[in-house]
Amino acid sequence: MVSVYLDDDTHALLVSAKNRSGRTKSTEVAMRLKDHLRRFPNYIFSEQSEEEGR
Repeated sequence: MVSVYLDDDTHALLVSAKNRSGRTKSTEVAMRLKDHLRRFPNYIFSEQSEEEGR
């Protein structure tokens, strides 16, 4: 289980997305997080490498 605090704008986007999809907020968040992690598996490492190269 994970708890997430969202700002109002992000929460509104999440509610809009879950309403369009017919999923619950929890399911919408889980699906979107999984998708993001699959698409950007090395994101943090890329960012760290850029910072080290400066």
